[in-house]
Amino acid sequence: MSDARADESMRKMQEFTFAYGFDHLRLLLWVIRQLAHGYPLTPQQVDQGIAELGIASDAAHQFLREVAERDADNQIIGAMGLSLSLSDHPHQMSVGSTLLSAWCALDTLFLPAMLQQTVTVTSPSPVNGELILLKVSPERVVEVSPPNAVLSYMLIDPFQSDLASVHALWGAFCCHIHFFGSHDEAERWIKGRTDIVVLTVEDGFALARQMWSKALPDLYSE
Repeated sequence: MSDARADESMRKMQEFTFAYGFDHLRLLLWVIRQLAHGYPLTPQQVDQGIAELGIASDAAHQFLREVAERDADNQIIGAMGLSLSLSDHPHQMSVGSTLLSAWCALDTLFLPAMLQQTVTVTSPSPVNGELILLKVSPERVVEVSPPNAVLSYMLIDPFQSDLASVHALWGAFCCHIHFFGSHDEAERWIKGRTDIVVLTVEDGFALARQMWSKALPDLYSE
């Protein structure tokens, strides 16, 4: 990585996600891939999925309470970066013919590997609303416009932070991670903060890969 602080922060995030355990990571991947079809998951569908995966029900539901976004009917509409809500998250993703959103800019860089599909991304700069456009495959960033676009990354120690709910994750981490049209634009938005760094999109992709390569190694097998 080009920024040692970001690399160390992501190493801790990697350990944090790995600690979810194999069964819960399988469940998370199942939920994300189901949501990519564009429909909420009902409680009954979730129960069926948990049963089919053969994992402990009580612990699985507790895990989903921490990582899943829900609607008023208690249906799951989002999980660990992917969401059906187009109004609550500005980072929009097209997966085939389905329009979805992501919780933060970094999510758009690892979700293609989880979905095993190439996605197109449209994300507005929080400074001036300029749309940053990307095409991201499971293996690489295919296209970026404007070509000098960057993203912000929040330096966080997940073991020292409250990330025990979706709303806590949004407030402590996701809301600080955006795409920008240029490095100077991102630096103006950061305004001298030392807990946020600016990365190229390619370095952001590598960071996202680092986050999940230990927890879900099959997604990144060469």
